[in-house]
Parts: sequence; structure tokens; C-alpha cells
Amino acid sequence: MTALIEVTELRVSYGQVEAVQGVSLSVAPGTIATVIGANGAGKTTLLAAVMGLLPAKGSVRYEGRDLSRVAAEERVGLGISLVPEQRDLFATMSVMENLELGAFRRGRTEIPERLEEVYALFPRLAERRRQQAGTLSGGERQMLAMGRALMARPQLLMLDEPSLGLAPLIVRDILATVARLRDSGVSILLVEQNARAALRVADTAYVMELGQITLSGTASEIAANPKVSEIYLGGGQ
Repeated sequence: MTALIEVTELRVSYGQVEAVQGVSLSVAPGTIATVIGANGAGKTTLLAAVMGLLPAKGSVRYEGRDLSRVAAEERVGLGISLVPEQRDLFATMSVMENLELGAFRRGRTEIPERLEEVYALFPRLAERRRQQAGTLSGGERQMLAMGRALMARPQLLMLDEPSLGLAPLIVRDILATVARLRDSGVSILLVEQNARAALRVADTAYVMELGQITLSGTASEIAANPKVSEIYLGGGQ
């Protein structure tokens, strides 16, 4: 299967420190690929570079197109959206206003239809549509961040630590929604410290340690790997 996005030998440095060291990965259309690893492994830096938010060496190709000279805003227009770890919501604006900002590259005539699609996916947001984003719970803020990214109707949705700070039941709901998005045809690149939850929902998986990919394979293969089980899954499962 031809990859929707293919990252080859990507390198990102902060001064003399190389945070991402020759990483290669790909996401096939209509699949979830997850990158798991400890805090500080370089996962967030990797996503920022793929989005075009950080300068990088190596190759990022999307639908066969080289993105090296394509700005982040243009990448959104091509169908790539990133939900950052910090969620980056506008706290004093309403849920609906935050969502509408996600459709800034699409015609205003599309906004009502896109809003209904997002509200169908996240009914809680429909209930809170006039509420200020800053007053939402952690789970609701994550839903809003995802909903805003989906307003751009992406083919590739990149999620940076969507489970961060959330209760287990909320994490389950969020990842169930991610699976539904995959089933609807959206490709997902999921970065997660919660390896158990990520491997449960993903099709393919990569283990990232100290800026490098150290293991890759199907999610079931990675979950069954003794080293992964011991370090990331608590052993014995």
C-alpha cells in the first residue's frame, strides 16, 4: 500500500543537540500509526517538524509530494492537521468560535456543515457550543482541539499526547473516537506516552527512544515484544 505520508531520515536539532536523529516512518491511507516512547524521546519535536513548524533535514513526502519548501499553513491546506499537546485553544472564545477558526482555509459556506459533523462526533461540544473554551474540563478541551483540527477536513490528523492529564474513561472515549475517524477514512499519526492505550487502537507502531526509532512493526507485534512489554506496558501482558 502506498503511504499517505512518508518521513525519511528526518533530523531536527536545537543548537548542538539533535533531538530527532534520522527518523523514518510512514502512515498508510485509512490507518492509525502510533509513535510511543518516554517523555523526552523527541516525539513532539518529530510532529512539529512533519507539520513544518520546525526546520528539519531529511524528507517528508505527502501523497508523493516533497514538503520541504511547503509552509505549515500550506500543509493544512493540503490536508494535514496537528492537534498539539498544549491544545492551544482560545480560552475567552466560545466553543463554536474556536471551531470556526479551524475552518479558516475553507469557504464560510462550508462551516455549518463542518460544525454539524464535529458536533455529531463530539455531542458534548454541541451542548457547550456557547461556553467559553477556558471553562471546559480537560476531556472537553481535548475534544475541542480535535474538533477544531477536523474543521479543516484533513486527510492526515496528527495527535500529540491526546491522553495527557485525562482520566482513563475519558482516554478510552477519545481513542474510540480516533478509531471511528480512521474507519471514516482519516489517517492518523498518534504520538502517545500511554503505550497500552495507543497500541490497542493502532494498526502500526514505532518505538522512539532518545530521538531514534528503535522498533517498528504492526501494533500487535510491538505489543508482544518483551522489551516493550517490560518498559512500556508494565510487563506480563
